[in-house]
Amino acid sequence: MNGQWPLVKLWRQVTGYFSSGQRTLMLAAYAMMSVALVEFILFHRQLPPERFYPVVLLLSLLLALNAFWERLQRQWGQPVADRVYFTVGATLFLAANYLGLDSGWTFLPFLLFVLASQAVVGLGVWRGLGISLLLYLGWSGVLWLRGAPWEQLLAQSSSIVLGLIFTLVFSVVLVRLADQMARAERLAAELRAANAALAAAREREVALAAAEERVRLAREIHDGLGHHLTALNVQLQAAARLLDRDPERAAQALALCREEAQAALAEVRQSVAMMRTNPLAGQPLPAVIAGLVRDFDRVSPLQAGFVLEGEVGEVTPAVAMTLYRAAQEGLTNAQKHAQATAVTVRLVGAADQVRLEVINDGPPAPPIAETGFGLAGLRERAARLGGTLQAEPLPAGGFRLAMTVPRAVAEGVPHDPHSVGR
Repeated sequence: MNGQWPLVKLWRQVTGYFSSGQRTLMLAAYAMMSVALVEFILFHRQLPPERFYPVVLLLSLLLALNAFWERLQRQWGQPVADRVYFTVGATLFLAANYLGLDSGWTFLPFLLFVLASQAVVGLGVWRGLGISLLLYLGWSGVLWLRGAPWEQLLAQSSSIVLGLIFTLVFSVVLVRLADQMARAERLAAELRAANAALAAAREREVALAAAEERVRLAREIHDGLGHHLTALNVQLQAAARLLDRDPERAAQALALCREEAQAALAEVRQSVAMMRTNPLAGQPLPAVIAGLVRDFDRVSPLQAGFVLEGEVGEVTPAVAMTLYRAAQEGLTNAQKHAQATAVTVRLVGAADQVRLEVINDGPPAPPIAETGFGLAGLRERAARLGGTLQAEPLPAGGFRLAMTVPRAVAEGVPHDPHSVGR
């Protein structure tokens, strides 16, 4: 499909916002470390040089480490880079606090929030919380080592704890949101892939339907038009032979040719326009096949007969049309290929099936190859209805085409509804 679904667009936008927000968090950490460095340089020059300059150096190193963290992840791999960053970063943070905490109010303790948030987002919730707890205990130990009174230790620790809890909750929410966004992106990608596969399958289905329709039309034209053209060819040959010695019979043959040509033209129009009328036209199947045999006997040099055995009764339109086409094909083949003098069409009704046979008395012949549309098309028709087709020479001479189909199409067996007509 063209474009993307609105929901997919929304998830991609939200995911993009989160990715941008994660980068913003890293930039915020860089900004806070920079503020801590500038604040310390501007407002804590009263510290002795042996403490002031080391703190400046430590903060600068922490700032540089934060700036190169992403590059270290690409070069060393994320696990190694994370261990190096948090080990070195925690050491620099605690050392800077140890040297610079007794110089009045300072921004240094708030760097604990930065490292804790980075730990939760970068390492996962539980590992991040563990590192945050260790950083807090280390920072409390720094206060104790600097000799801070218990009142000051309790007051500063309480305020830092509140800020740390807020930071950790925000970071955990951010991590969960990242997981949800990543999962949503995966689902969106799977949805796009499934939609593309569905579109491709639909295109294949349309192409297959078109191919099946072409085969169906070819089969219909062969079964219907081929029958008329065969009869027309026979009558034209007869008229050519009789034209000089028996003009009256030649004229009769030409009249039959005209009828066959008109029938063939109607068949072509019906097939091409896909508006075929049902040859059965609501009539019983035995009567229709008997009429087909009579017409064939009238225009063909072969003697054609029809035999009805048993009770055919009512059959489905698909079954009736298939047996009708089988009779057409059998008569056409007998006239074209068998070198026969007579052909018989037998329609046998049984309790659960109907059988049609077309038998001619031609000379013995080898088995035929189904290279055209005729027998192959009939075999496909029979298979669609759950039936069978036999086409074989007889031991004593002649050829038999036999089709057996159930009275009704079995449930779940596909059939060709276009074969019934409109």
